[in-house]
Amino acid sequence: MRGILLVNTGSPKTCTRKDVKFFVTSMLSDPYVMTVADWFRPILVKGLIVPLRQFSSTKHYEQIWDHRFQDSPLIHYAKSLAEKLEASTEMPVEVAMRYGQPSVQLALDRLLAKSDRLHEVVVLPLFPQYAESSYKTVVDEVGHIFFKKPYPFRLKFIEPYFDHPAYIRALSQSIKPYIENGFEKLVFTYHSLPLSHVEAGWAKGLDFDYVFQTKETVRLVLKELGVDIRNTRQVYHSAMGSKWLEPDLDGTIKTLAQEGCKKVVVVAPGFAADNLETLYDINIKARELFMEEGGGDFVFVPCLNDQDVWVNSVSKIIS
Repeated sequence: MRGILLVNTGSPKTCTRKDVKFFVTSMLSDPYVMTVADWFRPILVKGLIVPLRQFSSTKHYEQIWDHRFQDSPLIHYAKSLAEKLEASTEMPVEVAMRYGQPSVQLALDRLLAKSDRLHEVVVLPLFPQYAESSYKTVVDEVGHIFFKKPYPFRLKFIEPYFDHPAYIRALSQSIKPYIENGFEKLVFTYHSLPLSHVEAGWAKGLDFDYVFQTKETVRLVLKELGVDIRNTRQVYHSAMGSKWLEPDLDGTIKTLAQEGCKKVVVVAPGFAADNLETLYDINIKARELFMEEGGGDFVFVPCLNDQDVWVNSVSKIIS
């Protein structure tokens, strides 16, 4: 019997400063995320970045927290996706987070508890494009935990699905209702990466080339939707320094508004579920900037989350 493990980045347990601080510290302590010398990383993270960011990050999490379910949107949608996928595939499904809870070990143990006849667990890192700070760190963590215990099943990792027809179809269908009434610019925004990460991936080939994969996703979606590329922009957000991927989302949004653009539709194809970056950085911060600079209608396209079309697509991707 096969089981399915869905893995995403993670979220604070609550939107309190204590839990936000713990989560941010855990994430930034990952050498794949903070690529500095090992001896310098804790000094930089605990001595500078976290003390400066913990208060603002807490306020941002408070603004996007899902108080109906007493959970972060990312965790809530991951659980809902797992439940729907389990019902549709009739296979046991669990969710794990790279940082925070539920942990990889807890998820693997829960899968085994659901069925002691498991012979294979299909691991789907919920990242369409390859990056060391997302896909690779998840694969390494799952492998590390797996080999610590004598699990009676094998693992099968699903590769980044940036060009998988099922993903392209789901993403296109999720965007379509938001552009049917017209728009001036359709903006695709991805998480920015340090140029050093990008160049290292590029040197390894297309399977590791983040920029190529993001552009290929956009190309395929535009083809599916029949949208002219001249009516679009591809940008990056959440850069933490000057030597990161550009153009920047905020700068582009500001320029579009100043040039007289009155309606933009913004989508973040690199995320499987809404989170702090989509709900705050894009839907709140970028929206406010667009309005302040004279823009009109700012339309945010939610992530695929637990949409039925995404459930069906995940079934096809893992098969």
